[in-house]
Amino acid sequence: MSTREFFERTKKTVMRRPIIKKETDVLGQSGIIWASEATIFGPNYYHDVEQNLIEIYDAGAALVFRDLLPRKDKYAREGLYLQLSIAYRTTENANANIRTFSGNHVTLPNSVAGAMFVDPNTYYWVSDDLTLNINSIFSGEKLWLQRVEWEWVSKDVIYDDDPFSDPYVVRDREQIEEIYKTKEVTKDLVKNFLIERIKKDDQFAKRCLSLLNHDQLLQRDLIALYKDLGIQ
Repeated sequence: MSTREFFERTKKTVMRRPIIKKETDVLGQSGIIWASEATIFGPNYYHDVEQNLIEIYDAGAALVFRDLLPRKDKYAREGLYLQLSIAYRTTENANANIRTFSGNHVTLPNSVAGAMFVDPNTYYWVSDDLTLNINSIFSGEKLWLQRVEWEWVSKDVIYDDDPFSDPYVVRDREQIEEIYKTKEVTKDLVKNFLIERIKKDDQFAKRCLSLLNHDQLLQRDLIALYKDLGIQ
């Protein structure tokens, strides 16, 4: 017997009306964004105007830098990624835990004198919202955020135990311009595109495999296929 009920009158969901902003672009190879410039949501923060710091004394605040930082994939075709670092300081025992720009949850090392946290995982991924979330701080302790530093960095790797490696990549303008040129679409170009996409995207690879099974599925009984797919 079904226990489903009918509700004649239900509440509507109340939410903030979205603000449509024109997408901006941030030029340059590196730069600094002050924490006070971020759009801040949530409680438990204070803007120290004299020192230009965002003082955070409990969990809850979210600092959004989306309109202040460059588009994260702008130079992906050139093998560059957006490296992001946070300048901060804490009280002696803050143990502040944050969600970083790479979506990871990190407890910042306590630093009364101030420190830089370079997020190593922006090498792999940067969140779409470009937001720092304050997850937790020990009771009675504080975290101060001063600025976010950004820089376009090459994905070419050197290892920190090799002091003789050149830390810079010398790039050729003509080679970079070649990346952006419109190429003639050929069969080989399309095939290579699909191969590279399969290598990088597991979900796309699964879809390709499902296409290979397409003819076999079409031979099956319609009702049995519907049941096996679990469609409701």
